[in-house]
Amino acid sequence: MPYVLIFTVTFLFRLFFALNVNLIDDEAYHWSWSKDLMLSYYDHPGMISWLNYLATSLFGDTVVGIRLTSFIFYTLTIVFSWKLAEDIFDRKVAFFVSQLLLWTPFWGFGGYVNAPEPVFFFFWIFSAWVFWQSIRNDNKRWSVKTVWLILGITMGLGLNSKFVMAMLAFGFGVFLLSTPPYRKMLLSPWPWIGVFIATLVCMPIFLWNIEYDWPGFKYQFQGRHSGAGFSIERWLQWFGTQFLFYTPPIYLLILGAIGFCIKKFQDLRFRFLFCLFLPSFAVFYTQPFFAEYKPHWSGPATLFMTMVAGYIFYNGLELFGRQLVLPQSRKWLVSILSIFILLNVFIYVPFIYPFMPKLHRIVSSQPWDTRNDLSNEFFGWEDAGSKMLERQRQIHSETGKKPFLAAIRYETTAQTIWGTKDSNIVMLNKFVSHYTVMQKKRNTLEALVGMDSLILTTEKYPDNPLEYADFDRCKETEYKYYRLDELSRTFHFWFCENFKGVKN
Repeated sequence: MPYVLIFTVTFLFRLFFALNVNLIDDEAYHWSWSKDLMLSYYDHPGMISWLNYLATSLFGDTVVGIRLTSFIFYTLTIVFSWKLAEDIFDRKVAFFVSQLLLWTPFWGFGGYVNAPEPVFFFFWIFSAWVFWQSIRNDNKRWSVKTVWLILGITMGLGLNSKFVMAMLAFGFGVFLLSTPPYRKMLLSPWPWIGVFIATLVCMPIFLWNIEYDWPGFKYQFQGRHSGAGFSIERWLQWFGTQFLFYTPPIYLLILGAIGFCIKKFQDLRFRFLFCLFLPSFAVFYTQPFFAEYKPHWSGPATLFMTMVAGYIFYNGLELFGRQLVLPQSRKWLVSILSIFILLNVFIYVPFIYPFMPKLHRIVSSQPWDTRNDLSNEFFGWEDAGSKMLERQRQIHSETGKKPFLAAIRYETTAQTIWGTKDSNIVMLNKFVSHYTVMQKKRNTLEALVGMDSLILTTEKYPDNPLEYADFDRCKETEYKYYRLDELSRTFHFWFCENFKGVKN
């Protein structure tokens, strides 16, 4: 009964939050893809766009329609994380893992947004759960044929969500090769039939990339993993973010879980979780040494270690014959809950009431920077979009010429599309995104030469359009958006005359 009560309260809270908070930049970006339905996209495969298209066709271009599929798949991720943890260990560990998914800054907050991650995470954990059914040591084991036929479909769908899904396939391979009783499974046709099915299911990725000269593959497998040079400092910065994302006591448990799995490698449970963790760990824990990183890239791998961390939490960690850690003690539990509560107060309360600028004025004489409050990024775009359309009509009425609408970066381009509900917004920048890939393919910018433009920027990215595109002149007007009594966003409308092209 306590489990049911906690989940019910949490679910209602998350539902209320998801329905009452506007879109962040990447959410708007992914939603905008559904206005130009394709087999795949520059930044990610097509699954997020296809699901957005279905949901918004039913519920309209609303927060409900846009976030619905992510909310559903995030909930399913929790369900199957629970099932996998309970199958491997017990209900207590399952409860531990589910609460981390609900309340840690990394998983808890990320589970709201319209992004590839919630859908991909579901296929990731569901596929791991299916694979476990073929090796579990009881009479509930599934047949090899059934498991690999299902995996062929789910792995293919996962790849259509995010390329990282391939790391799980390597994890399956590492487990089978390192576990003699199951190594013979590789000699049967079924794993290879599964690979063939997965390849067929993810053919949209290949077909789109072939048509557009492989931009998605070049970006995902080369562009974002090279060019920054070796840096220990960057790796340490990444390592520090992991403590913030998962909270220090939880991440210490996760680090302990890695060593614990190595020590207990002969135990099928820990071998299974460690092997599925290993490929992503090898890639994303070393990535920051050599290239720029995103803190959440290692998240799928870490999910398996949270299950081991839950086991340690309830059973302790013994090293070198000594009980070095007693995580189930009252002090450890209090430290986890204290950090969780503090972080979640600072994450969620600003969405209800903007208290941070008031707190800042009490402790500092320096001006408050609205960019320091993450919640501000979720507000103001629909108001700004209405103002932009109003300004466009005014210019059209005064000059007889209707300016085309534009932005500078992919983030502001996406939010401008969301705010105006106009999918023809142009991105005036050479930085490569899905927008620029399609604009180049369709010669969009060439058709606009000689026209005037109305361009939207914000205080987050205070760009001057003349630095990015050639115009005769630009004139700026400002719009300030307030939440209750506090300044939240400052938008800048630039009226620029005679577009001549984007600068190199």
